[in-house]
Amino acid sequence: MIVIVIVAILFSFATLTIRSNSPEDMIREEARRLDRLIQLALEEAVLKNVEYGLEFKTNSYRFLSYNEDNWQAISSDKLLRERELPNEMEIELAIEQTDIIIGNTSKATDDNNNIDDDEEEKIEPQVFLLSSEEITPEFSARFSLHGIETSYIVSGHIDGKHEVKLSDF
Repeated sequence: MIVIVIVAILFSFATLTIRSNSPEDMIREEARRLDRLIQLALEEAVLKNVEYGLEFKTNSYRFLSYNEDNWQAISSDKLLRERELPNEMEIELAIEQTDIIIGNTSKATDDNNNIDDDEEEKIEPQVFLLSSEEITPEFSARFSLHGIETSYIVSGHIDGKHEVKLSDF
């Protein structure tokens, strides 16, 4: 009887651990996702000899590619597509240790509520992922959730190294 109780308790702890969707876990997973996507983009940049860029918004980020003298959003690639963050999660961007004010994902509209045609012409990445395996400029993107003190920082360095680490506010 005691063995059954102990096994049941261990099983319930294991189940709770597997199903954990805590806010801290959500933040960590979003930060890790960006870090893995940066690694993928750097590897593709080297293999394809293509320059990539990374554009951050407060509640999203997207990868860009440099084609024919301009930057274009990547929409056909399932992995490097635009990523929107879960509700209440935000990104704070610092480039070379200077905080950068970034906007939201919301589209610019004119008086007729049509999407502004000039928006695509204004695409400009804040971070460049080069085919020489360099990341320029050095950056850090802090992922945080309103009301949660835990945050994670994804940082990229000029030598192409990047990392995710737990951060204090």
